[in-house]
Parts: sequence; structure tokens; C-alpha cells
Amino acid sequence: MLLPYLKAYEQFYLMDKERKAYDALLQTVNNRARCSSAADACLYQRQLQFLRNIESQTPAGPYGASTAAQLAHLLAEEALAASGQGDDSVNLDAWLVWLNELLVNRKQQLGETKPILEWLLQRVEQKCTVDAVRCLLPLVESLPVTGALKYLPRFVAIPYPRSVEATLLLVLFQDRLFSMFCTPNSEQQTKELQLSSQLGNSLLQMHYDGRLAEIATAGDTQPHAQQEQEELTMLLAHSLQLLQKIASHHADYAIQYAPELLGLALANVRCRADGGATAKAAYQLPHRVHPAQQSAIYGHDDGDVDTAASNQNTAATGRRVKSRKMRSLTKQRNGNCNNNNNLQENKGASNAPGHEDRMKLLLLGNNEYGCRTPSGDSEGGCTPSSDGAGPQVAGQKQQRQRQVKLRIAALQLMGAVTKQLPRRTLYGYWHVLFPSGGGDGGAAGGRDNRDHLLYIGASDGNVRCRALALQLAAQVLYGSKPYLSQASCALAPSNYTPFAMSLANSVMEAYRQLAGILEREFVPPVLTQCLKCLAVLVQATPFEQLQMGIVYEFVPHVKILTRHADTSVKVSALLVMEMLVATPRLTQEMACAVGLPLKERRAVNMLHASPRHNAHQEQVQQFELLYDSDAEEFEDEEEPKEEIEEEHEEEEEQGSPMAAKSAAAEKTPIVLPQGRIPRNSWLLRLVLRYLDCPMSASPLRVECLQVLLAMTTHFGLLREHLARLADVLCNALQDSSWDVRLYGARALDAIGFQMARLALEQTEPRPEQQQQHLSFWLRLLPTIYDAYSNAETATLRCSLCDALSNIGGYCFERLPQAQRTGLLAFLLGCSSDDAADSLVRAAAVRALAVYVLHPTMRDDLVFVEHAAELALQLIGDAQLAVRIKAAWSLGNISDALVQPERPEEPREKERISQALLGRLIEAAILACGDHDKVRANGVRAMGNLLRLLSGEEHALMQRAMAKLLDCARAAGSAKVKWNACYAIGNLVRNRAIFSTSAKLADTLFAALSQLIVQHANFKVRINATAVLLQIEHRADMGVHYASMWRSLLAAIERSNALDSFEEYNHRDGLQQQLCLAMAHMIERARADDLAPCRDALESHLDVVSSTWRRVAYRIVPEQATPLFTCSSLLQKRLGAAALTADQRSALTFISNALRVES
Repeated sequence: MLLPYLKAYEQFYLMDKERKAYDALLQTVNNRARCSSAADACLYQRQLQFLRNIESQTPAGPYGASTAAQLAHLLAEEALAASGQGDDSVNLDAWLVWLNELLVNRKQQLGETKPILEWLLQRVEQKCTVDAVRCLLPLVESLPVTGALKYLPRFVAIPYPRSVEATLLLVLFQDRLFSMFCTPNSEQQTKELQLSSQLGNSLLQMHYDGRLAEIATAGDTQPHAQQEQEELTMLLAHSLQLLQKIASHHADYAIQYAPELLGLALANVRCRADGGATAKAAYQLPHRVHPAQQSAIYGHDDGDVDTAASNQNTAATGRRVKSRKMRSLTKQRNGNCNNNNNLQENKGASNAPGHEDRMKLLLLGNNEYGCRTPSGDSEGGCTPSSDGAGPQVAGQKQQRQRQVKLRIAALQLMGAVTKQLPRRTLYGYWHVLFPSGGGDGGAAGGRDNRDHLLYIGASDGNVRCRALALQLAAQVLYGSKPYLSQASCALAPSNYTPFAMSLANSVMEAYRQLAGILEREFVPPVLTQCLKCLAVLVQATPFEQLQMGIVYEFVPHVKILTRHADTSVKVSALLVMEMLVATPRLTQEMACAVGLPLKERRAVNMLHASPRHNAHQEQVQQFELLYDSDAEEFEDEEEPKEEIEEEHEEEEEQGSPMAAKSAAAEKTPIVLPQGRIPRNSWLLRLVLRYLDCPMSASPLRVECLQVLLAMTTHFGLLREHLARLADVLCNALQDSSWDVRLYGARALDAIGFQMARLALEQTEPRPEQQQQHLSFWLRLLPTIYDAYSNAETATLRCSLCDALSNIGGYCFERLPQAQRTGLLAFLLGCSSDDAADSLVRAAAVRALAVYVLHPTMRDDLVFVEHAAELALQLIGDAQLAVRIKAAWSLGNISDALVQPERPEEPREKERISQALLGRLIEAAILACGDHDKVRANGVRAMGNLLRLLSGEEHALMQRAMAKLLDCARAAGSAKVKWNACYAIGNLVRNRAIFSTSAKLADTLFAALSQLIVQHANFKVRINATAVLLQIEHRADMGVHYASMWRSLLAAIERSNALDSFEEYNHRDGLQQQLCLAMAHMIERARADDLAPCRDALESHLDVVSSTWRRVAYRIVPEQATPLFTCSSLLQKRLGAAALTADQRSALTFISNALRVES
């Protein structure tokens, strides 16, 4: 009801202001007319007549184009008259004031205002005054976007005046115009980019030429000093905001002028009240920030792969556990950190296959810290001591708020610049953005380093500034793992400090700063951002290269915050522990912090076994005492009660009604020993407690499941608690929240994968552990079926099918017949459902392809052919992800078809039908022309399938082999070439390719020769050389024997020439494979091959002989036999065979050249 009255009052107020301005103008013109000369009287009479005409018109207007042109003409005449007087006329000022009120009040009824706009723009270009710029703003706002943009070049070219108020209005005007054509997700053209650069250069020149510093200094002696300071602060804030927009839309400009932009931002983050009565902040002249020279050695922008983790996480099921990057939680991303229940679900973020990078969403989820004022600001909150001090304190508070906006604008500018900089360039400014490690305020070279982001996050008086600084720090740290991998605390020379040690000191100081913030801070938004920043830093830190004690500093504070009252703080604290436990290589302090069992800690690779390690033994013991108990000082009064209830629950778990009911529902008894969780595993206990609590918020349960998923990296944390995990995962899969069910399925997938890998790695089976694994799956299978039936999206169903694929061979073979039949029927139904999403069908087919390699299913040809038919239906799907899974399934099915029979059951193996075999080969040929990820599996399947193809299918074999050779020689992924060479090795086992056509053999050996000698990738050369080891008969090489021998010798010669240092690690493997291939070929040489072999060997004798001996003594004993026995076998052949003199001479030469003993 009040809204119409408010609008009416506002309209009346504007009309009243216009009326007052009109009366003032009319009085000014009358006064001038009475005092003017006869020459000027005509001018003032025309002005009075114009004002009377305006007064007589209705307020609704419109005035029309003639009226606007007449007004522009009058203003031009008045300006000319004022210039003749040598100063600005009071009359002109009155005209501009009235015009401004007229435009603000009735700009929609003015009609054509182009003449006025042109005059005002010319006026501003000649002399930028406050009133003229103020009149321009409503005029341009009334224009359409295309019309307003025509004036942008002229406004960009206007020089900034000396007046702070006029400059502020001009910057606001330029900001408004720039925002019109820089819409989000729009690509600027060349002309627009030039205008952006010109505008940015003008703003930078205004800041760096010292004029603002002069204004700030002169303000103390001027009568309106306080107003000048307020306007100056607003000018700085708005100019930084405009520069931030320019840097966001113009990446090249941000990169080129990064030193100036960062220097400007750093100069303004110091803008804080000095505590005086005027709340004045000292303005500092900006200085360029120069990047450090060490940034030149940082050449990997995206190298974030941990080699050790990738090597150890390989599975026989066709998948590997990747080092988890920080991915989307799908909740808690709306940025409201003050409300526990405002975390909305976002199903769209998780629906995408591969779900978006989690840390990017975390960093970008709270950008509104610079846009709103949450509770908790500590600046400007004082209470006036008397009534007379009220207006003064209110003014100080407003000025502090302006300074807060200025610091926020500076931080946002810094964030925009760092976001645009390439990683190689960005980390050259590390010394500016993060502490140097030289103490609280000192820095390298004596420079004060109190302006780094973590210091701002710790000491700024405003919540928004602290949160934004920490958010920006997390943004910069994201992706810094390759850069921080250079940090090392190894012993250094005493005469200088190496870069690695300086960087290590900086990293450790960053941890201390963040730990200090966690200790002192109490505002949830700042705590949340600090924990997220800490999580990113933990993920990027090479702990094994740093001194012990880092983890000891921050984990106790994080553990306290895992029980914070605010849900977002608890989730962020668990995120830190998730990143810590997901580290592939744990140090002693990390193993202790995450609660790794004592017997597992002994197996941890302790990289700090040094005198420095011994010096920390007492600290380690104290730390273990802290984490081997849950009775911390920070627990509130309700915590002992929770502990008692939790202990009671754990004692009663064996007789739990839910467990008994589930066991009774199964025909096969499920026995899951329910051992108590050790007291030192505090993180696991806490996560399971939150998951068991029905009052836990959905984002908290999701993060707890993510922590469980990270714990699978070190399966010793979970291995003894499968019973409790089975109950927790069953509850998660039955949860009402879609996100909880999804991450429960992903956690089950990771746990199942690690269980299968553990079973494969054990040399001696443990029946008790195997029974636990079997019971685990028997407990979960019914819940998985129900969760699949109730799933609403394809993402959850795909995750459930992926989890089922991780039932290991032992568990699958020992499932009760009814359970196994039900499992296969379920997956066959999922993969055959035409109404289901193709991604779900592909996931189900992939699970079946895993089962194909299990012994019982490999012998079932009907099942294998059925799985092959299902894979053929998806190999031509439109979605790339579906084709990748279908091609991988074809590769597994082909592996099952060529695997030999089990020795304990010798019988003739059934062969797949030739019609289906031909279709499979055609599908593999089609896959070889697809994406690299599809081709890599397509060539693997083709190599196996061609082994089964009869020699009668000459045309199909020729097409398939040509496609294989194309994949091996064509430019593209190295993995495709490795698999293509491996497939060729399988292909040559089918001797039909050599007997049916000589052309096929010519093509094959020519391609192999080229790959072995000339390919740049050593792993491709290794796999190409391995093909020769698969050729068992000399007759299959035919006339190509001599050329292949020469290729091997040339390859050994070239193996010492490294075109890239990255191939150094593969050089020894290549030389070993080449020597084995030489031994393989010389063993099968005919008498007429000896002379050509000798002739070729003579030109490479020194290199081949030295390489042969070096490889023979370096190779593992199991593979060294061919090299050590080669010379002796040749000597025996010399005495037994009927050879010519030339052949005997050649045989003796080769034998001496390949002798291991010198």
C-alpha cells in the first residue's frame, strides 16, 4: 500500500527540485538582463522568452527537437559570452543546474536531445566541469545501447581534469558506457580492445603521475578538506573497479600491464583509517611491481600429475584411481556462509559426466564478499559518547565504509589480473602475494611485506576484506603444485639462500599465517574462506620435501573446527582433512594426523629419516597423544554425553536390529565382524558419527562421503572397518538427498576398487579378509538394486554400475549362484534397456566386460558373445563418453577371446562365430578413426581379433592391418601408438598374414622399421621392437630379415641421441628391448643371413658391443639368459652346421661382437 505513495512523493520531490532550479535560473537571467549592456540584452531576452515558453508548456511535454536545438543554441551563445568575459559565467552554471534537474525529472519526455548532447560533449571536451558531466549522464542513459556506444571513443579521449569531483563523475560515466558494451561472455572486437587499452592507460596515468597524491596532500589546507577526502576515496574505488572490468575483458592488457596494475592494487589495500578524529587514510603513490626472475624456470602450466600415485593405482579392471582434484560438492555453493540451512542443492553441477572441477567452484562460489555487508564488521561500529558527537561519528563511519570499498576494489582488481596471467608469469609475483618467510613484516631485500594476501586476511578490520583476501589467495594457489614442487628444505650453502629454500620458507610461513587466522578468527565467512585456502595449499604442498612440524601447526585448529556450530565451517574443515588424507605419499606427521593405524604407519615411506627427523621425536609423541584421544579441551559440555552415546552404540552394533534384519533377509548368512574403531582414528570416527546422525545437513554428509573416498588412497584406514562402512553406505544409498546418494555410490566405487586391488596384490590369500570382502558385497547388493530403481538421473545409475564392476574376481567367483545370476541379470537388463540413457547402458556393458575376464565367465562363450553384441550396439553412439566405454569393453572382450585355457581344465576352446568376429573387426576399424581415447582401445581390440581371423578373409585383414599401421604412424596420442604396436604384436601371431599376401608383409615390416628407428617417442619404439619378439618363425620375415636387422642396429645407434630429456627414463628400456630383439633374430638366422648381418654390424660395432654388455649386466636375471647365451649358441652352431668359409667368418665375427665377457 505504501509503494504508490512513495513513488508519488519521489516524483513530487524531483518536481520540486526542478522548480527551485528553474526559479533560480529565471532570477539569475533577470538580474543579468537588468545589468547588461544593450548588446547583451538581446541574448538575455531570448533566454527569458525561452524560459516563458517552457513554463507555458504542459509538464507532460514533449518539448520536441526544435526546443532542444533552441536550448543548445542558447547554451552555446551563453558559453561564448562567458568565454569573452574570461571566466565561467554564473548564468551558465545556473543553466546547467536547471538542465540537469530537467533531464533527471523528465528525460523520457524531452524528445530528440541530440543537439543538447552534442553541445554538452563539446563543452566537456573543451573544459570538463562538474555540471556539464552531470548533465551528460542522464542524456546518455536515455539512449539505446548502440547509440550510446558511438560516443565511447570521444569519452575515452577526454583528459581527466584537476577537479576530484569532475574526475569522479567522468570515471562513473566511462564505467557506465564500458559496462554497456562489455556484457558477460561477449567477445570484444579489435576496435573495442583498443578503446579498452586506451581507457586503462588513461586511468593508470592518472594514478601514477602523482596528481592524486598532490590533491590528497593539499586537502589539509583547503576549507573543504573532508569532502575532498571523501571524493578522493570514491574516485580511487571507482577507478579501480573500472580497471578491474578492463582487465577481466581484455586479457592481453592485463598481462602487459600486470606490474602497474598489481602495484596500484597493493598501494590501495593499505587504505585504512589512521585512528584519528577524521578517519583519514594516507594516500600512497603506487609503484610498479617487478616479477621475480625465478618465474622463468616455471614452465609447466597444467602439469598436475603425480607420477608415483598414477603408477601405484593401476587395476586389472581397466580403471585406475586418479589423484583426486578438488571437485564440486554440488551443495554449499550459494555463498551464504552465515546460515547453516541455506545450502541449496545443485543437481546440474553433478549431472555432467566427469563433474566439474571442484576447487574452481569453491573459489568462485563466494564472490559476493565484495558486494554486500554481512554482520561482523569491526570497522565503524563505535558508539558516540555524546549527542554532539553523533554526526561526526556517523561521518567517520561512512568514510571507513568508503575505505572498505576501496580496499575491496583493490583486491578485486588484483584477482582479475591474477586470473588473466599465465601460470608461468603469475608465480613471478609470488613474493608480492604471499609471505616471504622472513618474519612478520620483513621480506627479502628489506621490503615491507605486510601487504600480502594472508596478512590482509589476518589483520584487516572488515569481514568482507578478510574473506575476499583469503578467497583471492586460494584462487592464486589453485594449480600451484608444479611451482611449489620446487620447494625444498635440504641443506643449502651458507653463502647464499637457494630459491628452493626461499620458496620452502614462504610455504611454511603461509601455513603459520593460516594457522594463526584459524586460532583467532571467529566469523564463519572468514573461517570458511581460510579453510578453503588451506585446503588448496595442502593439495599443492610437497610435504616430503619440507621440514616436519607444518601439519602439527594447523591440524589441531582444523580438528576443533570440524565440530563448529556452522555447517559451512565444518564442511570446509573436513575438506582440509580430505585433501590431507588424499596425499599419495604420507609423511610421519601426516600419517599421525589422519589417524593411520599404528601397524600401517610402520609401512609408510618415511622420507624424514634424518637427524632433523630425530629432533622432532618428542613433538611427534605429543602429537600422537593428542590424536590418540578424543577428549580435547575444546569439546563443549554436550560432548561427553555424545561420547558415551557413541561408545554405547559401538558396543551394541553387533546386535543391532537393523543388521539382524538385513541378515535375515538374505538366504546366505552375512557375517561382518564389527570391530571398534581405534581411538587414534579420530577422523574416521567423526565422519561416521556425522553420517550416522540423521540431523546432519546434506552438505555435511556429502563431504563426509568425500573424506571416505579420499581415505581409500590409504586403504589401511578403512580395511578393518568394512562392516561399519557397509552400513554407512547402505544408509547413504537410501538417503532422501540426491547428492548424498550420488557420492555414496562414488565412495562405494572407490572402496570396491581398492578392495579388488588389495586382493590382487596379496601374495598369500587371507581367508578371513576375503570373507569380509564377500560379506561386504552381499550386504550391499540389494541396496544397490533398490538405489538404481529409485535413481532419478543417469549420473547416479552410472556410478552404481561402475561400483558393481569393482567386485573382484575372488568375490565374484564365490558369490552364491542365486546372487551371481541376479547380478548378471541386473546388468544385462540395464545394458539392454533401450529406454535407458546411453551412458547408463555403456556403464553396464563396461561392468559386463570386466566380468568377462573372470575365469567362469570367460569360458561361457554365450555370455561373451552376448556382451559383444551389447558393445556393438553402443560403439557408434553420438556421445564420446559412450563410445569410449564401448571401445574399452570391446578390448576386454577381445582379451577374453584370445586368453589361453586354464591348465587345470584342458579342453578344446570354443571359437566365436565368424560372422560376429567380422562385425567386431568392422567395429574396431570404425573405432580406429574416432577420438584418440576411442582409438586407443579400438586398436587393442583389433590386434586380438585379427589373431582369430582366418586367412580366407584377405580383404578384411588387409583393411584392418592398414588401419593399425595408420594409427601407429599418424600424429596423435602416444598411447594410441603404444596400443597399435601392441596390437601388431598380437597380429603377427596369426601366421596367415604372411602366407596370404606378400604385400601385407611388405607394408608391415616397412612400418615397423620406420617406427623402431625414427619415432621420437621411446615407448613407441619399445613396443614396435617388441613386435619382432612375437615372430617365432624365420620364414615369416622372408626377405625383410636383413632390413629389420639393420633397423635394430641403427636404433641402438640412435638410442643415445636424446632429442628430449623426457625420454631419458625410457632409454635403458629401449636398449634392453633392442638387444633382446637382436638375440631373438640371430637365434633364428639362416646360414645365408649371416654375411649380411656381419656387414651391417661392422659399421656399428663399438656402439652395439658396449650397449650389449651394459644391458646384459643391468637387466634382471630372469630376462638376461638370451644375452648371456647368445655367443655360446653361435659357437655351438659354428661346429655343428655345414657352413661356407664366408659364413663361418661372419658367424665368428658376430659371436665375438656379442660376447658378454670382455
